[in-house]
Amino acid sequence: MQINYLDAVSSVLNLMKQPDSPCKNIQMHKTCYSTLFTYLFETGTPFSMETALEWLDMKRQGLSDETCSQYANALFRLEHYLLFGNIDVPFCRSDESFLCRSGMSDTFFFLVYELEDYFSVTQNPSYYHTYSVAIKEFFKTATSLGVTEPEAITIEILLEYWNSHCTRLPLNKRQNAVCAMTTLMKYLHRRGDVPACYQLVLFGENAETLSNMKIPYVGRIFHPSASLDPKVDEFMDALDEWRYLDSSKNLYRNDLMWYFIFLEFNHIDHSDQSAALWISMLPEYSDQKKANCSVLARRVHTIKMFCDMLHGEMDSNMVSPRKVSCSIPVWSKKILDGFIDARRRDGMVTSTLQMCHAAGLRFFSYLDKHGISSADKITPAIIADFHGQDSHSTPESKNAYSVKLRQLLRFMADIDLTAPTLVFAVPTSYAPHRDIVDVLSDEMVEKIYDYRKTASTPLELRDSAMVMLGLRMGIRGIDIINLRLSDFDWKNKTVSFIQQKTRTAVTLPIPTEVGNSVYLYITKGRPKSADSGNGYIFIRHQAPYVPFTVTTVCKNTLKRVLSKYGFELLPGQGFHMTRKTFATNLLRSNNKLDDISNALGHARRENAEVYLERDEKGMRMCPLEFGGVL
Repeated sequence: MQINYLDAVSSVLNLMKQPDSPCKNIQMHKTCYSTLFTYLFETGTPFSMETALEWLDMKRQGLSDETCSQYANALFRLEHYLLFGNIDVPFCRSDESFLCRSGMSDTFFFLVYELEDYFSVTQNPSYYHTYSVAIKEFFKTATSLGVTEPEAITIEILLEYWNSHCTRLPLNKRQNAVCAMTTLMKYLHRRGDVPACYQLVLFGENAETLSNMKIPYVGRIFHPSASLDPKVDEFMDALDEWRYLDSSKNLYRNDLMWYFIFLEFNHIDHSDQSAALWISMLPEYSDQKKANCSVLARRVHTIKMFCDMLHGEMDSNMVSPRKVSCSIPVWSKKILDGFIDARRRDGMVTSTLQMCHAAGLRFFSYLDKHGISSADKITPAIIADFHGQDSHSTPESKNAYSVKLRQLLRFMADIDLTAPTLVFAVPTSYAPHRDIVDVLSDEMVEKIYDYRKTASTPLELRDSAMVMLGLRMGIRGIDIINLRLSDFDWKNKTVSFIQQKTRTAVTLPIPTEVGNSVYLYITKGRPKSADSGNGYIFIRHQAPYVPFTVTTVCKNTLKRVLSKYGFELLPGQGFHMTRKTFATNLLRSNNKLDDISNALGHARRENAEVYLERDEKGMRMCPLEFGGVL
């Protein structure tokens, strides 16, 4: 050991003699090393840094402070050479600067110097001296808990450091410690030691919030979010394709990091159940006024979008509901899937298929709860009981679901699963009827034209174009949102498309004011779309900039235009009023019923007869006698 000691001392002194070495006090180092060697030789003690520091402690009373400081620097330089093979340290900062007295594992001790180099090259060097005390305290805490490698750090270690050290510090020093941990975790993530979410664990007041998110069952998964980190980049790429702003993407990323922290804290892997559990434990923020705009609502939306992406179902920012048909037994799921396939072959549109699926799911779930395990056990009494408890918001809605249930029972009879007469067990709770058509008042129509004249913002231009297409051309909302640039023949002033509802192709003349409104929106109001929005005329004005998938936007557009002038739509009224107003105006202008039907793209002439009752002037010309009434 003495030979190694002498070789190390010789190497240190030779390095100090180099021209580029900042260490010039060679004589004091020689004196320290030779005096220590004499002590080791006379006592027969092998060299170690612990022994060298114990020797220095014994010598302190007989030496001046300056000499003690120089001896400490000499020993510190010697240890540094033994550890790193160089002497690139200017002085001994404290007694804890020695590995043997640092309270850190070897790996953490080396990491301290690695961080110093990192800060000197890629960061502000002064930050290291600001954060180094907190970083060393964290490494000492981790070592005391048996964690000696950075890749073994867990959230529990960070929280223990927070509770045992940070909470006792003054505010300014506590904030400095949090910044130090955030920087350290970012660096360790770059090294691949910890997942990305660790940098947020102590940020702000997160440690206090996280303590309330511990579940009774603690799993055994180590760093469960590590495999999800690359998925976040895929998620951000999708948001980028939909033209999300960087500020919005940062919020979504932060939300996912919170979910990952939850997984890490409880050592559980990701699943739909884990995501639902996290949602149930999220705190609400009292300063959020609108429930649908709160931090909680956004985080719920974020995790559902992320789950959709993992399931391969995220094609927009609209969250896809999890298919719940898997929650019904296999026998009934097979029947329901076959029923939906049959209806799809019949040419039913997506909305009709969704209602068929929902009606079947309600029915089979009820059967499962009441112990019905096969189709041959379905009785008229069971069907009547189901119908009696199957509640809906309106009689019309209940009747619509009853129609789908009858179709399902007929399908089951066709494949010989039930008796053909079983369908008659579904009561008719709502008789067919026809209401008088709701149309926009003349004053409302006048204000819509006023709105068109003053529209200037992108949203106003879009609202004006949509409403004018409905009011002046009678186009349904679903067809408006599906209009493409290629549908318009600007030279001949026509628009051609296939109607979503009837699957019939129509070509309609474009009134001048409608064409101008659409053109103004395209040239001055329409934002640059995401790839999926290319070709569509109407797209979202907030990320993602993609086409609309539901006609609610048309109803909201009409409500927004009318509300500017103090008008409100009554319950049950929607954008379809523009189509009805268009048809009524044609009728009042003495157009023939066949022409009105063609303009509306009706499959049958009879569909236009509903508008006759709105022509009060015409109806007064053909009164009926009261004979037989009195």
